[in-house]
Amino acid sequence: MQTLRTLSTGLFMAIASISMAQVTVSTSQLNGTKWRVKGDTSGNVYEYTQSQEIWRHKDGSFSPSPYYFTDTPITSYEYSKFDYSKVGKNTKGRYIVSANEIMKITYCASIQSFDKTKGVFVTKLVTKGLIGPSDGIDTYEMLK
Repeated sequence: MQTLRTLSTGLFMAIASISMAQVTVSTSQLNGTKWRVKGDTSGNVYEYTQSQEIWRHKDGSFSPSPYYFTDTPITSYEYSKFDYSKVGKNTKGRYIVSANEIMKITYCASIQSFDKTKGVFVTKLVTKGLIGPSDGIDTYEMLK
Protein backbone atom coordinates (compact mmCIF):
# COMPACT_ATOMS: atom_id res chain seq x y z
CA MET A 1 0.00 0.00 0.00
CA GLN A 2 2.82 2.40 0.90
CA THR A 3 4.58 1.59 -2.39
CA LEU A 4 1.42 2.35 -4.37
CA ARG A 5 1.03 5.70 -2.57
CA THR A 6 4.68 6.57 -3.22
CA LEU A 7 4.34 5.69 -6.92
CA SER A 8 1.12 7.67 -7.33
CA THR A 9 2.65 10.69 -5.57
CA GLY A 10 5.72 10.47 -7.81
CA LEU A 11 3.58 10.20 -10.93
CA PHE A 12 1.49 13.21 -9.86
CA MET A 13 4.64 15.30 -9.25
CA ALA A 14 6.08 14.32 -12.64
CA ILE A 15 2.87 15.27 -14.46
CA ALA A 16 2.63 18.56 -12.56
CA SER A 17 6.21 19.52 -13.38
CA ILE A 18 5.74 18.71 -17.07
CA SER A 19 2.53 20.75 -17.30
CA MET A 20 4.14 23.73 -15.58
CA ALA A 21 7.30 23.66 -17.71
CA GLN A 22 7.77 26.86 -19.63
CA VAL A 23 9.32 27.29 -23.02
CA THR A 24 12.87 28.62 -23.20
CA VAL A 25 13.98 30.45 -26.35
CA SER A 26 17.39 31.89 -27.28
CA THR A 27 18.45 34.85 -29.36
CA SER A 28 20.11 32.51 -31.84
CA GLN A 29 16.76 30.79 -32.50
CA LEU A 30 15.15 34.09 -33.58
CA ASN A 31 18.16 35.63 -35.32
CA GLY A 32 17.52 35.89 -39.07
CA THR A 33 13.83 35.00 -38.91
CA LYS A 34 10.73 36.95 -40.02
CA TRP A 35 7.26 36.64 -38.50
CA ARG A 36 3.80 38.15 -38.83
CA VAL A 37 0.87 38.09 -36.44
CA LYS A 38 -1.38 35.24 -37.51
CA GLY A 39 -4.50 36.54 -39.25
CA ASP A 40 -3.09 40.07 -39.58
CA THR A 41 -3.67 41.46 -43.08
CA SER A 42 -1.84 44.77 -42.53
CA GLY A 43 1.35 43.54 -44.16
CA ASN A 44 3.44 44.27 -41.04
CA VAL A 45 6.40 41.92 -40.47
CA TYR A 46 8.63 41.38 -37.44
CA GLU A 47 12.24 40.62 -38.32
CA TYR A 48 14.81 39.54 -35.74
CA THR A 49 18.55 40.14 -35.78
CA GLN A 50 20.97 39.25 -32.99
CA SER A 51 20.16 42.52 -31.22
CA GLN A 52 16.97 44.01 -32.68
CA GLU A 53 13.33 43.24 -33.26
CA ILE A 54 12.47 45.26 -36.38
CA TRP A 55 8.80 46.00 -37.02
CA ARG A 56 8.57 46.53 -40.80
CA HIS A 57 5.45 48.32 -41.94
CA LYS A 58 3.75 47.78 -45.29
CA ASP A 59 4.55 51.36 -46.34
CA GLY A 60 8.29 50.64 -46.08
CA SER A 61 8.89 52.37 -42.74
CA PHE A 62 10.25 50.39 -39.82
CA SER A 63 10.64 50.56 -36.05
CA PRO A 64 13.69 48.85 -34.53
CA SER A 65 13.70 47.81 -30.86
CA PRO A 66 16.57 46.24 -28.94
CA TYR A 67 15.62 42.96 -27.23
CA TYR A 68 16.90 40.08 -25.14
CA PHE A 69 15.63 36.95 -23.38
CA THR A 70 15.55 36.38 -19.62
CA ASP A 71 14.07 34.10 -16.98
CA THR A 72 13.04 37.09 -14.86
CA PRO A 73 9.86 38.89 -15.99
CA ILE A 74 9.54 42.67 -16.03
CA THR A 75 5.99 43.50 -15.04
CA SER A 76 6.02 47.28 -15.50
CA TYR A 77 6.66 49.44 -18.55
CA GLU A 78 9.50 51.28 -16.77
CA TYR A 79 12.20 52.04 -19.32
CA SER A 80 14.86 51.89 -16.60
CA LYS A 81 14.14 48.15 -16.15
CA PHE A 82 15.54 47.36 -19.62
CA ASP A 83 19.03 45.81 -19.34
CA TYR A 84 21.07 47.07 -22.32
CA SER A 85 24.05 44.93 -21.25
CA LYS A 86 22.16 41.84 -22.53
CA VAL A 87 21.37 43.22 -25.99
CA GLY A 88 23.29 41.53 -28.83
CA LYS A 89 24.40 38.64 -26.66
CA ASN A 90 23.09 35.10 -27.08
CA THR A 91 20.61 35.27 -24.23
CA LYS A 92 17.97 32.65 -23.51
CA GLY A 93 14.94 32.53 -21.29
CA ARG A 94 11.19 32.26 -20.87
CA TYR A 95 10.57 35.98 -21.41
CA ILE A 96 11.37 38.30 -24.29
CA VAL A 97 12.06 41.89 -23.27
CA SER A 98 12.18 44.77 -25.76
CA ALA A 99 12.49 48.54 -25.46
CA ASN A 100 10.67 51.25 -27.34
CA GLU A 101 13.39 53.88 -27.33
CA ILE A 102 11.13 56.64 -28.69
CA MET A 103 8.38 56.22 -26.11
CA LYS A 104 10.89 55.19 -23.41
CA ILE A 105 8.97 52.08 -22.31
CA THR A 106 9.82 48.41 -21.86
CA TYR A 107 7.73 45.45 -23.01
CA CYS A 108 7.99 41.95 -21.57
CA ALA A 109 6.14 38.90 -22.88
CA SER A 110 6.23 35.30 -21.73
CA ILE A 111 6.96 32.70 -24.37
CA GLN A 112 3.91 30.43 -24.42
CA SER A 113 5.19 28.25 -27.25
CA PHE A 114 7.93 28.30 -29.85
CA ASP A 115 8.34 25.81 -32.68
CA LYS A 116 10.60 27.01 -35.47
CA THR A 117 10.02 23.88 -37.56
CA LYS A 118 6.26 24.48 -37.56
CA GLY A 119 6.75 28.25 -37.79
CA VAL A 120 4.69 29.12 -34.72
CA PHE A 121 5.60 31.52 -31.90
CA VAL A 122 3.09 32.52 -29.18
CA THR A 123 3.68 35.27 -26.60
CA LYS A 124 1.65 36.71 -23.74
CA LEU A 125 2.31 40.25 -22.53
CA VAL A 126 3.20 40.35 -18.83
CA THR A 127 3.88 44.06 -18.40
CA LYS A 128 0.98 45.88 -16.81
CA GLY A 129 -0.11 49.50 -16.93
CA LEU A 130 -1.02 50.45 -20.49
CA ILE A 131 -4.65 50.39 -21.50
CA GLY A 132 -5.56 48.28 -24.50
CA PRO A 133 -8.32 46.06 -25.87
CA SER A 134 -6.18 42.96 -26.30
CA ASP A 135 -5.67 40.05 -23.94
CA GLY A 136 -1.95 40.38 -24.67
CA ILE A 137 -1.63 37.05 -26.48
CA ASP A 138 -0.08 37.13 -29.95
CA THR A 139 0.39 34.16 -32.26
CA TYR A 140 3.08 34.66 -34.89
CA GLU A 141 3.65 32.63 -38.02
CA MET A 142 7.07 32.45 -39.62
CA LEU A 143 7.52 33.71 -43.15
CA LYS A 144 9.38 31.30 -45.37
